[in-house]
Amino acid sequence: MLKSTQWLLALTLLGCQTQPSVSSTTLDSVDDSAPYTEAADADNDEVASAANDTTAPLWVSDLSDSDWMSTWEPRSGKSWGFDNLEIRSDDVFDHVLRVYYPEGSASPSVSRQNDVSLGGAQFYADLFVPPHDELRLSYYVKFAEGFDFVKGGKLPGLFGGAGASGGRIPDGADGFSTRLMWRTEGQGEVYAYLPTSESFGTSIDRGAWQFEPGVWYKLDQEIMLNTPDVADGEIRLWVNDTLVIEQTEILFRTVDALQINGIFFSTFFGGGDPSWATPQDTYVEFANFSVTTVN
Repeated sequence: MLKSTQWLLALTLLGCQTQPSVSSTTLDSVDDSAPYTEAADADNDEVASAANDTTAPLWVSDLSDSDWMSTWEPRSGKSWGFDNLEIRSDDVFDHVLRVYYPEGSASPSVSRQNDVSLGGAQFYADLFVPPHDELRLSYYVKFAEGFDFVKGGKLPGLFGGAGASGGRIPDGADGFSTRLMWRTEGQGEVYAYLPTSESFGTSIDRGAWQFEPGVWYKLDQEIMLNTPDVADGEIRLWVNDTLVIEQTEILFRTVDALQINGIFFSTFFGGGDPSWATPQDTYVEFANFSVTTVN
């Protein structure tokens, strides 16, 4: 729970601008030097208010439980990095999940190839929640003081089916993922594996907001799946209750059976080569994960 006396100190609201243009490019084709633009959407008050929806959550993380991970219903496959997870407290939240990234670490493939420590962690979580066509994921994130963003890294997002990552493009019936990413100088984006992705995930609206080290950010991600074989799906993202991304005409699936299953908890530096690696031991903290329906 947030400590009320610290709430105003916890969040630095982003300034206002017009809604960022929607663009989708693959990981390999995006220019890392793309300029940052402060995010807002003054013309979408009705949509933006959804970030403050009072619908009772379907699922809420309980990081105070010593067996906290079991409440996420993690899948056994494609999981790693649990030794890098630690429950702590700070002056804002009673319980936070700290994820460590040792010096020189990046993706698991970089760790294997270069004999360096594994950084970050990953698991697919079904949350004991039935699959849905529309869901909202909310959580808070804070990067350590002095955090070096290097070229980028992954953050949790929603997924469906078997998920998708590591250059494995889904076919519309087997899965998808919609993680977030930090990029150079803390630029934020949605990083989605979709049937329309090429080679790697699709980078959506890079620079729609910017992270700063040492500041708590509230993230709200909404996913509305498409009618099978019709590109009418949507992704929306709020940062500190400001709508920064509204991507429409998305193709997630070709069959009704593919739905949103839960959270793809995935965070590491990378990127698949050492140029993405962190130059120092560092960490990121997370708090107050929840999943709700979309009205």
